[in-house]
Amino acid sequence: MDTTPTIPTPAAVAPHTSFDRAVWERTLLASELRRDLRLIGLIFSHYADGSGRLPMDGPQRIETLCALARIDGKRVRVILRELELSGYIRRPNLHTWRNRAAARPIVLTLPAAAARTEPEQPAGGNG
Repeated sequence: MDTTPTIPTPAAVAPHTSFDRAVWERTLLASELRRDLRLIGLIFSHYADGSGRLPMDGPQRIETLCALARIDGKRVRVILRELELSGYIRRPNLHTWRNRAAARPIVLTLPAAAARTEPEQPAGGNG
């Protein structure tokens, strides 16, 4: 009998889940978010690359969003913060962002509640 200890191997890396624009848009449109947040979200979806990213200084610049959505700058800033707090976008932390002149990059994300891995149980179901 061999008593040589076995060295555990690291777990396999989880497969990268790619961004699915259609799923993101359906989740956004089915949400309880206000109309102006959904509008900005759809603009982001239109301009995002295949991985759901908007590059630094991309169409998320306040001036660009004001022109595209016809919403004033103060309101656009509030919308961006609300989309971030709701879990639809992720941006680098403002306090550690060094390039203050550039708009922070954005990654489109799904809120935790929307990322269910199992189907909902019907009301009164036996399972």
